[in-house]
Amino acid sequence: MDVKRLQQDVQVRWNSSLYMLQSILEQKRALSVYAADYSLPATLTANQWTLMEKTAEVLAPFEELTRDVSRPTASAADVIPAITALKRVLSREKTTDQGVRTMKSTLLEAVETRFAEVEEEPLYSIATLVDPRYKDRFFTKSDNLRLATDNLILEVAKIERAASEEPEEAEPMRKTPRQEASSSLGSALDEILEENQLEAGP
Repeated sequence: MDVKRLQQDVQVRWNSSLYMLQSILEQKRALSVYAADYSLPATLTANQWTLMEKTAEVLAPFEELTRDVSRPTASAADVIPAITALKRVLSREKTTDQGVRTMKSTLLEAVETRFAEVEEEPLYSIATLVDPRYKDRFFTKSDNLRLATDNLILEVAKIERAASEEPEEAEPMRKTPRQEASSSLGSALDEILEENQLEAGP
């Protein structure tokens, strides 16, 4: 039988806070029994347990995104779709958001500030455009999509000039399919793709 230990929060690692909450929630029953058996003076209330569950749920998409972009198969094309999906998850209002609504809005504001210009970065925007999984479906502003298209045209022109000067046949790289995700982040990605398909029509 595996021994379960509570995770500690580490100041320099943000995801340690999530792991700490998850480990506490996993041991909820054991901790409650221990507190009752030893008559501990301070125990967690039902509201506090619920708040921990909601907090862990809010932080989970960040952890998933971190893992996804850290995979050996991750590419620059994954960045813009992941950020767009994350913002959608954080902006989605739920009736169960009581207690974490301010946290979600603060995190959303931080994401929007830190990644305000990500769609204007040629490395990410061009990679997203040429990726058959994403194409132009995850750009949130038409100006950014237009800029990305212009940058792509410029890059294609450079490649054509280079190819005419020194022709070289290269084998196309195989694209690794995006991992299926059952979490809210993966659902948001699929949701955005479906919306764009409906707007495009048959």
